[in-house]
Amino acid sequence: MTKKQNQMVCRNKDSDVFPVDVRKTRISSTSVRYKKQRGMTLLVGLILLVMLMMISIIGFRNTTLSERMTGNAVDRNVSFQSAESAGKEALSAIEASGIVPLTGAGYYATPLSNGGNTNYWTQGAGAVSSTCAADAVFSWTSCATAVTTKYANNSQNAQYVIEMLSQVATVTGPIITVSNYRVTSRSTGGSGNAEVVLQSIYSKSVTTP
Repeated sequence: MTKKQNQMVCRNKDSDVFPVDVRKTRISSTSVRYKKQRGMTLLVGLILLVMLMMISIIGFRNTTLSERMTGNAVDRNVSFQSAESAGKEALSAIEASGIVPLTGAGYYATPLSNGGNTNYWTQGAGAVSSTCAADAVFSWTSCATAVTTKYANNSQNAQYVIEMLSQVATVTGPIITVSNYRVTSRSTGGSGNAEVVLQSIYSKSVTTP
């Protein structure tokens, strides 16, 4: 048999030169490969499920945190508006008093020694006290005046304090009396925990013939 004939025999698909079980071996190898691929698909699927679960948990926590932050912001805004409303009521009381110093709870004819200190006013409601002017921490419980009308959505009536800082009158011509007041108001918001304390200085002039 010549070399050319040998090559032709090798290319003949019916020749005995080709092993009989070549195609069976290939099919078996492919089957094993498919089984391995099915195992990897399960693993990838589990990893994707875990990732989706983690993303869902993180999103839920972020949503909850955002709701809490929004609620706190609303609560503080209510407290601020309530304290501001209390301050306006205090100014109305000053205007209605004429030149007569105010009297009663929450009214002080002389300034409190610690009235200009922020920490003096912002340490909670304070304990019940009968010596308001001498306390190191101001007692909003018993040394302030509550507003007549509670602000909407506020947990309790806001409170205010009026201190007369000074009062000076002219001695010639029409008598002009200038009174200077310090007004401090406090509110705790809808939750009762969003404490806001506002303070302002108010000057009032009264002219008498």
